[in-house]
Amino acid sequence: MFSTNSAKITTSTSITTRLTALYLISTLAILVFTISFLLQTLVADLEYEDNDFLSERIASIAALIPSHPDTLTALKDQNLIDNSGQYTRYLVRVQDAGGRTIMESPGMSSVPSDIFPPPVVSSHKIGSGIKFKAADSSHYLLNSAWAEGFGDSHFRLVQVALDVTGELALMDKYRLKMGVALLAGLVFAGGLGIIIARKGLQPLKEMAETVAQITATGLHQRVRSGSWPKELDHLTVALDTMLGRLEESFARLTEFSANLAHELRTPINNLRGEAEIALSRSRSADEYRRVVESSIEEYERLSRMISDILFLARPEQGVIKSPLNVRAEIETLVEYFHGVAEEQQIKVVIKGGGTVFADPRLFQWAVGNIISNALHYTPDGGRITITISPLHDENLSITIQDTGMGIPPDELPRVFDRFYRSASARQRHNQGCGLGLAIVFSIMQLHGGTVTLASEQGHGTTVTLQFPHQ
Repeated sequence: MFSTNSAKITTSTSITTRLTALYLISTLAILVFTISFLLQTLVADLEYEDNDFLSERIASIAALIPSHPDTLTALKDQNLIDNSGQYTRYLVRVQDAGGRTIMESPGMSSVPSDIFPPPVVSSHKIGSGIKFKAADSSHYLLNSAWAEGFGDSHFRLVQVALDVTGELALMDKYRLKMGVALLAGLVFAGGLGIIIARKGLQPLKEMAETVAQITATGLHQRVRSGSWPKELDHLTVALDTMLGRLEESFARLTEFSANLAHELRTPINNLRGEAEIALSRSRSADEYRRVVESSIEEYERLSRMISDILFLARPEQGVIKSPLNVRAEIETLVEYFHGVAEEQQIKVVIKGGGTVFADPRLFQWAVGNIISNALHYTPDGGRITITISPLHDENLSITIQDTGMGIPPDELPRVFDRFYRSASARQRHNQGCGLGLAIVFSIMQLHGGTVTLASEQGHGTTVTLQFPHQ
């Protein structure tokens, strides 16, 4: 029974759509503000002109009343009312102080006298009028004032109603046209926004095509070599940095694979060769025993190599930290390597002491690998000095210094790479597989510490492990 898990790919709104939406929102805001401002200005100008017209009409009529008892005749003579008795654009009503209507133009009866704004006396400025909608759907602007006569400031009440129906209809047409213009502007802005967005994002499309052409064999290529807009500088730098890391990682992976194949091939070839020799003719039990013992050594080497590789692949598993007496742990390790050191006449000296918070097994593995390397690459009669130094920040430093062959300067940056071994190291000790320092580096990372290595060819190597307080 096979099951496949496919990752769900979620797609968000495209940048073109987002930019177009922003264009539309911006255009809508600009057009709405502009149209609203123009309409408001137009309405304000019309209202100002209408109120000014009303004030002028009322003032003209009020000036005629004191000297002309026959108000209607005077209005006709001054062309304030046409000869047919009909007012062209405004209606007039004149009342006495008691509220009796003395005269009014035809049609004025549809406008009640009590809805006009409070009248002002002739010495005061006439204010703005009020709007009124008649029963016949006509719209008027209303205003009134007292006309002075015979020493009486409230001699006659003049009421004027200006017909603004045509103006309101005109404003409705303007609003409709502005609405159509707004929609047309949005459609135009949307289309233009799509064109601009696609044109602006064209370099991204070209960059994607360029990156898509970079394969595993062309990781040396760089995106920044092209001519891109300034806004894409950070992206091109990030892509080139990523390609550099990929190129380096791919090269290391290729070398790692080659080294791994080489390290595995050596013990397997040894096992195969010994087995073929043993089977080439009949041998005694002792000879077969020696072949088996030799094979066991190669099996152990393969087993250690596989264990090391598995640890490097999953270093975080099984880390249990506890307080350790560093000097006691290192003394145990030195005792373990005592036979090898004695055989090579190498003197191992331990200085200082302290406590560290670490995993006992990993601690011994890391320090043991460094001591083992020091023994392998230090000539007979040499010296290894292990110094334990508590630091001022409560960290602890372990320095392992030998008087061995040293490492060439050009090889120092690669000493912590997996399976890396220099030619001189292989010549001196051909049993290793180049994983020891890589394991040390990984263990120190697990503990939040650091490992540094300094070496002078022909004078020895110094490895410093620095463990954090906790």
